[in-house]
Amino acid sequence: MAKVRKVPKDKATGIPKKYLSGVTGRQRTELANVIKRISTLYSQGKRIPQSLINRRIKLGQRKK
Repeated sequence: MAKVRKVPKDKATGIPKKYLSGVTGRQRTELANVIKRISTLYSQGKRIPQSLINRRIKLGQRKK
C-alpha cells in the first residue's frame, strides 16, 4: 500500500498551511481561529453563521 504524505501544518495553530497562505501576523491567527470555529460548528452539525463565512473570506483576501 502506498505511503500517505502528511500535510504540512502551521506550528502555532495546527491548521494546514495552505489555508493560511498569503496572510501574516495578527490576521493569520485570527483567520486560524475563524477556521477552527467553523470546523467545530460543522462537526457538531450546527448552522454556520454567514458573518463567520464573510469574515473568513475577508481575512483570506489579498490586499489591493
